[in-house]
Amino acid sequence: MQNVLDSLLDGLSELIYISDPVTYKLLYINQAGKEAYGADSADGSHYCYAVLQGREEPCPFCTNDRLSYDSFFEWEFTNNITGRHYLLRDKLIEWNDGEARLEVAFDVTERQRESESFRFLGDAGVAALDCIRALEGGSDLAGSIDEAIRILGTFLEADRTYIFEIDGAFMSNTYEWCRPGVLSQRETLQNMPVKLVDQWIEYFKNGQAVFIKDIECLLGEHREEEYEVLKSQDIRSLVAAALEIDGEFVGYIGVDNPQRGEHLELIEKPLLALASFTSARMRHEAVQKQVAELTWNDSLTCACSRAAFHRDFDRGSFESIGMALVDADRLTLINREQGRPAGDKVLRRIAGCLREVFGEGVYRIGDDEFCAVVEKVDYKEFAELVERAAQRFLDEGLPASLGPAWRERCVNAESLLDLAGDRMRSAKRGRHRATDLGVDLASDAAVSNLLRPGGAREAVRAGLFTIYLMPQASSATGEIVGAEALIRFRNQERKLQALPSSFIPALEDMGEISSIDFFALSEACATVSRWQQEGRTAVPIAVNFSRRTIGDKGFAERVAEVVASYDVDPWFIEIEITESAREDDSALLRRVADGLRSGGFRVAIDDFGVENANFALFTQLMFNVLKIDKSLVWGLGSERHTMKIIRGLVNLCDDLGIETVAEGIETEEQYRALREAGCTRAQGYRLGKPQPIDEFERRFFT
Repeated sequence: MQNVLDSLLDGLSELIYISDPVTYKLLYINQAGKEAYGADSADGSHYCYAVLQGREEPCPFCTNDRLSYDSFFEWEFTNNITGRHYLLRDKLIEWNDGEARLEVAFDVTERQRESESFRFLGDAGVAALDCIRALEGGSDLAGSIDEAIRILGTFLEADRTYIFEIDGAFMSNTYEWCRPGVLSQRETLQNMPVKLVDQWIEYFKNGQAVFIKDIECLLGEHREEEYEVLKSQDIRSLVAAALEIDGEFVGYIGVDNPQRGEHLELIEKPLLALASFTSARMRHEAVQKQVAELTWNDSLTCACSRAAFHRDFDRGSFESIGMALVDADRLTLINREQGRPAGDKVLRRIAGCLREVFGEGVYRIGDDEFCAVVEKVDYKEFAELVERAAQRFLDEGLPASLGPAWRERCVNAESLLDLAGDRMRSAKRGRHRATDLGVDLASDAAVSNLLRPGGAREAVRAGLFTIYLMPQASSATGEIVGAEALIRFRNQERKLQALPSSFIPALEDMGEISSIDFFALSEACATVSRWQQEGRTAVPIAVNFSRRTIGDKGFAERVAEVVASYDVDPWFIEIEITESAREDDSALLRRVADGLRSGGFRVAIDDFGVENANFALFTQLMFNVLKIDKSLVWGLGSERHTMKIIRGLVNLCDDLGIETVAEGIETEEQYRALREAGCTRAQGYRLGKPQPIDEFERRFFT
């Protein structure tokens, strides 16, 4: 029987054995089995579970209770001794007059491996799809990548998954996922030389992934530096795939110590697909960032764009918010005369100054307009920022007009911007007027400092203004009978000074002359009050008010309040109103003059004779004093017709009970002719120049 079996079964490649189902003694094994388990396996002294499975007792998965004589029982099992996977066919047979178990083992390892490979590849594809969904579905790039590398690392049972991004000759670990218990390496893997992965790049260029199943092999390839870096991170194996944007290698996605490493080659295509989608998402993000950069930022000046301003402030309420609107003056002229690069440079410098003062909240909202915005700042802090910005423009010699606006609570940012715009345009008008008057704002820091919204008011508070007194003498006796208050600006600390002619017209155009007018009134009142307290013989002081100021609502009442606060008799304050103000609103001028006169003030009409003097003034307005402009006076004594005009004008005023004051008397001849004409008072350098109050007192009161 044994010989028959040997001759029939030894030539088969399948493993065949026979055992006793009761005692588990191994009764027979063919040649293939002997080669697999040992030549003496079938000497009758061995147990099947010991020889075939290496166990010390019957196998828990033994199929003896399922066998019959009629058919084979089929099942599959991987044998740990041979390391092979088998399809097993078992049945009961007659053996030496007894019952025995027959088992035929077909080696299906390759088929099993192929099946497992297909199964792994399918699972890998699913994992890759999950990663792609994470990349495509998330609105946040960082969150999407974090989720994708987590899925990848979990599937491969890895220690770490990560992304390196390349910047020039260096690369940095920008994203990382770690298995629980594994230390993060990202902080230490920054700005590493790209040359460490030179060997990898060759694979990447060929569209392949990099597989290192055991880093020890790197030593045999003379890649010691790469080995040391990987070893220091406790990396034993890894897989990596390139990230490319528009054909440029920008980084790679890597996996450290994957436990499913025996199948890593199978994941190459899914991994490359994942790397491709990751690259696409990063490129999309870069494009979106570029679009956002173009949409929300101004490429020329690096300020935020007008669209960004609307994005940030079109809706919502804002607490303690300030806006400073800045316009580049005469930019069109600069572009035309010096070229557009010169104009662009001015815009960049303006934006730079604003960012240095206000921070990043600077928006370019027009071709030559910027708006700086600060929130959560009180008015005092905002005013200081505005002053610093204006000073920076002065220091840089930048032609720019600035308009500030602040609110404690704002629900309509557009209205706040409009207010800042009105003030900016007011400043621009003043700067243009000063330029038209011949002031070089780039070099005249004093005037430039005044010609900004609130500049005159701040200068008054800082004590940078004073008044000089221009003496007025009786034409008949030569006695000093009055004085005119003239404004002067001088910053002793910064050694700056400015002539009134350089800033008064500009401040009038800006609508900011009022603070200076009322400062002069207060100083005049304080001076008269002190004269009275010191027992001096007080004389009236004339204070000139701009036509802009007299147009303010409640002007006459405000004048009365200021004078009353010094306990000064209104008779000592002569209010000068420019004759040309009647052109703006004759009815308003009449109401103002009537209001002042009813309050006990003397009203003087200034500059009569400038351009076309209108005698209708005498019928439309009640006033006390007529000041004859120097343009009429200069011909006195040398031109007969001028003398006739002055005499006629003086006679008319005498008949109406109006005093006359001749301005601009510079020569003795003019002064003598003025006396002959009967003019009440004279004023000019012949009698005395404008001088500080203390000098006026020393000269005329001692």
